[in-house]
Amino acid sequence: MAELKLSLFSNNFPEFFVIDHTGLVDIAKIQTDEDRRNATFQWTGPSLNFGEKGMLVRAVAPPGFCLRIATFDNFRIHSKFFTGITDPQVKAEVIEESTYVLEPAEIDPNQASFRSVKFPDRFIRHKNFELFAEPVVPPGELQSACFRIAQPLHPDAF
Repeated sequence: MAELKLSLFSNNFPEFFVIDHTGLVDIAKIQTDEDRRNATFQWTGPSLNFGEKGMLVRAVAPPGFCLRIATFDNFRIHSKFFTGITDPQVKAEVIEESTYVLEPAEIDPNQASFRSVKFPDRFIRHKNFELFAEPVVPPGELQSACFRIAQPLHPDAF
């Protein structure tokens, strides 16, 4: 499997990148080297072609964290350490809640949206600069579920 390192920025706020802020995932401006680290991910799907399924996993230390839909927190996107989970049933559930289908964004089909596999009516979207998995109701919310794939912001992506 190819290692697909990337960063994602908001289509309607192009200076705001998807960033893991110690467990909660938001869109924010990159201001420090630590921000660049926390905004660099690996797509685990076989390619970045539309229709592929995969997870967004931190590509810079600490490894093993994925972007998970936290059903216990109103479908907020959290980062979750999943590689160390020893209970196979719990690990399978976390992976299922962290797997997305890469789709063309409805507002701009050249850009990407991430639709949940477990909750197929929900897309990763930003609301008040926080990421959630929610249904997207056109036309007002389409921009918030549209992301541009960029080169990884941190050079140490492993």
